[in-house]
Amino acid sequence: MARSKLDYLFAAVSVLLLVSPLIAYLTGNWVGFWRLATNLGDEPAYVALAVVLYFLVDQGLGFSVLLALSTTAWLNVVVKNTLRLPRPPRELWLANAEGYGFPSGHSQTSTTFWSSLSLKTRRLGVVVLGVAVVAIVGASRIMLNVHYPWDVAGGIALGLAVSYASYYLFDRLPGKASLSSAVLAVYGLAVGGLYLVVADATIARIGGLIVGLSVYPLVSEKVSLAGKPLAWRAVLAAVALVVAMLLTTVAKAQPVPVQFIAYLATGATVVSLPLLLKRAEKA
Repeated sequence: MARSKLDYLFAAVSVLLLVSPLIAYLTGNWVGFWRLATNLGDEPAYVALAVVLYFLVDQGLGFSVLLALSTTAWLNVVVKNTLRLPRPPRELWLANAEGYGFPSGHSQTSTTFWSSLSLKTRRLGVVVLGVAVVAIVGASRIMLNVHYPWDVAGGIALGLAVSYASYYLFDRLPGKASLSSAVLAVYGLAVGGLYLVVADATIARIGGLIVGLSVYPLVSEKVSLAGKPLAWRAVLAAVALVVAMLLTTVAKAQPVPVQFIAYLATGATVVSLPLLLKRAEKA
């Protein structure tokens, strides 16, 4: 699909999203709509979408978004567990929620994804759609009474900060692949080490994931998916998603060190799968 047509499609979806609350109100589906809309800020869904971008659109784009999502995830956990600000009273909740209130994880995750994607693609359609999605997600958290407005505002602000930091720092890693990989590995180990300060297993998992993703510079130097058959890339994407789901699901019931290793294996496997295509071509 031509880029201009894609921008028009994104704009049309954005308009539909922004008028959908009114439609929900007029049709009597107000609460049901917000319960559905809040899923647009679901972190696992964005991680899966970043994996799809890696294989079907552009490896560098997918990797950058994955790294930004990983960074925003551990930062959200650290800030929440440091400030320990409460959510609205539980009896007011219209949806399930867990953890502390500030900042809103849904708002931070959606903002990080869409702003990272916008910075990398420089497409107006992506910007417009991102603004619409983040607005709907933020509103849903307030309408469902699981966050205060400042929780949402804080999530958006941190999401933007992470996106710009990722874009201007991690996208400017040393040109030498081995050195870039080493920098990312040290970063992941440092994140994992935060578990000793904030005893939340999520931090250890994310640290392991980042260490696994650190092999990307080495992989990208050896193989590119650009120009490869879409069918092959789709198969690799499906395999990556299945492997990631299996490893992370099994890991969550294991001790924290095992979780770190399992998530490390997940990240390394996802970004290394293009090497299988190279080997298949040589066979």
